[in-house]
Parts: sequence; structure tokens; C-alpha cells
Amino acid sequence: MSKKCIIYCRVSTPTQSQQGESLDAQENICRNIAENNDWEIIKVYKEPFSGRKGYRQIFDGEIMKFLKQNSGKVDYLIVREIGRITRAGTGKYEQIKKELREYKVELIDSMGIIQPQRNALEHLGVEYDWSRYSSSDTTEVVMAENKKQEVRDILTRTIGREIELVREGFHIGHNPDGFIIKKMRFGGKKKSILVQNTERAQFYIKMFEMRASGNYEDQKIVDKINALGFKSIERIKWNKAQDKPIGKRGGKLLTIKQLQSIVQRPIYCGIISHKMANKPVRAKFDGLISIETFNKANRGKVLIKETAENEFEILYNQQSNKIRLKRSKHNPLFPYKFVLCEKCNKPFLASSPKGKTGRRFPTYHCSRNHEYHGYSKKDFESNIEKYIYSIKFRPKFLKLLEEELILKYRKRQKEITLYSAQISNNVSQLKIEQAQALDTLLTTKSDTAKIMLEEKIEKIEFQIKNATKQRTKVEISEDDIRAFIKYAKNIMEHPGEMLKDSENVNEKRTLFEFVFDGMPTYQEIVNGTPKLSLPFEVSSDLIKAKSLSARAVGIEGRELPLPQVLTKGIF
Repeated sequence: MSKKCIIYCRVSTPTQSQQGESLDAQENICRNIAENNDWEIIKVYKEPFSGRKGYRQIFDGEIMKFLKQNSGKVDYLIVREIGRITRAGTGKYEQIKKELREYKVELIDSMGIIQPQRNALEHLGVEYDWSRYSSSDTTEVVMAENKKQEVRDILTRTIGREIELVREGFHIGHNPDGFIIKKMRFGGKKKSILVQNTERAQFYIKMFEMRASGNYEDQKIVDKINALGFKSIERIKWNKAQDKPIGKRGGKLLTIKQLQSIVQRPIYCGIISHKMANKPVRAKFDGLISIETFNKANRGKVLIKETAENEFEILYNQQSNKIRLKRSKHNPLFPYKFVLCEKCNKPFLASSPKGKTGRRFPTYHCSRNHEYHGYSKKDFESNIEKYIYSIKFRPKFLKLLEEELILKYRKRQKEITLYSAQISNNVSQLKIEQAQALDTLLTTKSDTAKIMLEEKIEKIEFQIKNATKQRTKVEISEDDIRAFIKYAKNIMEHPGEMLKDSENVNEKRTLFEFVFDGMPTYQEIVNGTPKLSLPFEVSSDLIKAKSLSARAVGIEGRELPLPQVLTKGIF
């Protein structure tokens, strides 16, 4: 009856499994040993994993489990050499051999170093654990320790050099999407830097710019980037042994979670924050965006601060740099809570305290680091609405606005056209992909394949619709601008009605920001002195009533930018 054996092959990395002495090469050598001794090969195990690390899924997991379940049924475990079993030193090697002895398995290496076990008391017909030995025990222990030392020497040279390169501002490892690796000579030696990948970098620049502007929610950014044709890089998917390709991974659309992760990576603004560096380092290459854009895009979540010349610090969750989100609960009973307190310049609070009789008194109030003061809801809102109805629109402003919008449009026309063309190209590619999937669906006979193809076609159709929708939003003509001006005129001629009739508190706040040059305090409204934005002025009736000899402060003689509320979403 022939002996039974299993074969174990290991390389340290997936790359090594495809280069040098591969897993297949090790397997062939081990198979020759089994065939020459007429041993039956039960199983072959392959693992691309470092021999110096802890738990190995295949060796410590699958092999030991198999040997335990089949104790006494496997005679030999064949390996290329001792270093394939472990590079963790003598202790780990002795532990492995002990476990193999418990399962009655003998370790064999192709180098012939490991000799068969013998019983020192065989002539007496008895056997103990201590009586079993091998003439190669000392050699095996020395080799196991040498393998550990060999790893230490290699890693000291390679990792040590990588640490030096990182701290000098050079790149190590894989390239982040949006960059490609380029070798350049520095001081007579070739070193790696990152340069912009013109095809992919545009997506990442757009992500940062849109988020830094503060004009877009993350979902809108994701939709626009996907409409431009973004998909994650496709890479080869390997089998468990990492020696044979079994498919592809990647090619996925951008998600909100991925976007939020991408914008937190300092490498995109030319700052290296690798764990090998003691502190953030300015790279020897340019990032895709500036540090300022990076900070704006992160909104305080991650903040890069220059502490000295070419010295940086990365701060996290900086409250002062965050865009603080307003509470989502807006009480419609108090629609003007965003008006500022004149003492602390912060928005009013509001509540309805109960009096001794049980009656409630709706009140706008504030007491942040100052003495409490409050105003009844009736008087507070009456004074605000009285002032709102006194505001009138400046007719000359529309002509100025139209000219400015058309000028902006002409400056951005090339960019808009290229953006639209890029989306159109993406739509065309998606339609080709959809047509190919439809052809395959018509010819396939497998029900499983049909279901998968139908799902793929539906997904592509969704991407086409989304991209077409984004293209429609982008394509603006001069006629669209003039139609917008006409709409703006209708709502701006009656700002009082516009502000009063809005039931949405957020919308009301946005309209206030449009009408006023900065959110006014309550006392400024009562006194008739808030600063108005360029399109508006106070009616002469209110000025006379307030006995004012001139217009409100900030109306004449000021050069103000066009209200962003009007142009937001157009350019």
C-alpha cells in the first residue's frame, strides 16, 4: 500500500507568485519527489503569504484542519525548503513540527536537509516523545533561524530605504488613481514621483472643486462625476493562490462613501502623510489641487496647516473650520430665528414659556454670554415684515445682471461645451455597451446568464438617463439666461411678498441672504439700517418715517459682487 502525501507551496507576495520561482515551479519539484518515491498525492496547497507573519489562512487553517480530521491517513507533507514553512524563526518551526508529529505526518523538503525521524529506544521496543529524533535536528534549527535573520536583513535594507525616500518627498508603492508613476533622476539615482494622469485626473480635480465651492451636496457631485464617465479602475482578479486570473474587479460608479474618502487623502494636494514619515511631508511633485482647495473641500474634517516653511501639520475634526449644519427641525411658529441678536451677533432662539396662569407666551430670545433679553413673537415678526414691505427693487440692476450673466456665460462657454461633449461621449459608449449586452442576451440560452444580462442592461439604462439629465442641466444658452432674467424680475419686484409667502424656513433664510448684504440684527431692522444687497433699496416713505436724511448705510457708493443666490446653479 503506497504512502500518502500533501504538497504545500508558498511565496511571500502575489507578485512573487507570477515571477521568480513561482508556485507552479515549486509544485513541479515537490511532485517529482512524490513520484520518485511512489507516494500518492492527496492534495496540493498554494499560498501567496509572508512566512514571517502570524496566522496563515491556508497553512495554519486549511492544512492543519485537514490533517487533524485525517490524523494517521497522511504520511508526508512535502515542501520546497524550510523557508517555505516559516520564516518566523526556531520557535515557530519547532511548533509546526510538533503539530505534524501529533497528526503522524513527517515533513519532507526537496533540498534533502530534513532527515527521517528515528527512535533511540527502538532496540528495546519502546518509544517516548523524547526518544524520537532526527540527525538533522540541529541543522534544521540553524536553518530556520537563518531564514528569520535573512528576512530581517532584507527588510532592513528595503524598508529602511523606503523610509528615507518617503521622508525626502518621493513616492513608494502603488499610484493613487489620478496619477501615474514616473521614474526621474535625482542626484544621479532614479526615484519615483507621481505625475498627473490626464485621462483620470480630471475626475478628481472636479470632485475637489465642486465640494470646495460649497454649492453642491455630495449626491449631486457623485451624479455629475458619474455623468462625465467616471468608473473605478479595472484590475485583474486573481484566484486564491494569486497565480491565475479569474476575472476583473473595479469598473464601478462613484459613491458618496468613496467621494468622502477620496477628498480626505492629502496626496491629492501634494502632501505625503505615509506612516513611514514622522510628519506630513511636501512631495517632490505637484498635487492635483492646492492645499487651500483641499481644506475647503474637507470643511474641517481634515485640515492641513503649514506651521513653518515646508513643515505641515494635519488636524482632524476642527470645529472652527467646519460648515456647521443647521438643525433639521425648523419650527414653523418661529420663521425668523435666523435673524441675529444685536449683542452677540448670533441667531435668536425661540420658545413659548408658560406663565403662572398656564398661558404660553411665544418669544424670540437670546442670552449667550450676556444678559437675557426677549421680544414677543407678535412684535418681533411685525417689525421684520414692516421693513420687508418697505424694500423696493432697483430696475437698473436687471440690465446689469443680464450683461454680467451673458459675460460669464461667454467666458465659460468653451468649458460648458467640452463638459457637455464629454457627457455625450460617455452616453455613446454606454449605448454601445448596452447594444452589445442586448445582442448577447438574444443569443444566450442560459437562464442564469439572461438574468445577469438583463440586470446589466437595466443598470446601463439608468446610467444613460442620469448622464443625459446632467447634460441637460449643463447646456445653457443666452435665451435661457434671458428667460431667467424675466423670471427674476417677476419675483424681485415684490420682495416683501416673496419673503413673507415662503413657508420653508431654509428658503426664507436663503432669500434673506439675497436681499441683505449679510444677515441683519433685529435692532438694525427696527432702526431701518441693515445693509441691503445691490438690487434693493429702502422706499422713501420709510426713510421719511424714520426721519433719515440719507439712504440706509451701504446702499450707495459701494461696489458689491452680484448676489450668488441668482447665479448659483447656472455657472
